[in-house]
Amino acid sequence: MKEEKHKASISGLAGKLNVLLSTYQVAYNNIRSAHWMIKGENFFELHKVFETEYNDAALKVDEIAERILTLGEKPIQMLSEMLEKSKVKDNNIAGDQEKCVSLLISDFKILGEIEKEIVDLADQLGDVVTADLMTRYMGQQQKKTWMLSQFLSKKSSI
Repeated sequence: MKEEKHKASISGLAGKLNVLLSTYQVAYNNIRSAHWMIKGENFFELHKVFETEYNDAALKVDEIAERILTLGEKPIQMLSEMLEKSKVKDNNIAGDQEKCVSLLISDFKILGEIEKEIVDLADQLGDVVTADLMTRYMGQQQKKTWMLSQFLSKKSSI
């Protein structure tokens, strides 16, 4: 009975990881679109930022899918199912710098909320590997959110 309960708990954790996987896939597409469509005076800097971020998202998608497999579960593979489970929506990016950066910040916050839920569940299950992975992601996103917010503030105290 105890083993069945643990298996169900791991399955629940994998389910949350699949939501995160789906959300990252959609966020990746949003970031990639921003990279392609960005316009304006900060084009070169933001083009590089978005490229860095979509490459990072692609790595995380792979890590999350492999973590799900390591837990003995199956990662979501169908795009239609990913769109359904994602907590961020796909966006038609028009290239406006502030909108693109704001969207990225919003996506990071949503990803962070999902990751926090996973950390809490993984801690309950004693899964330090999953908790560590998610904590690392959260720290990276918090720093990136702070940096991107500085771009949006457009004010300098110097």
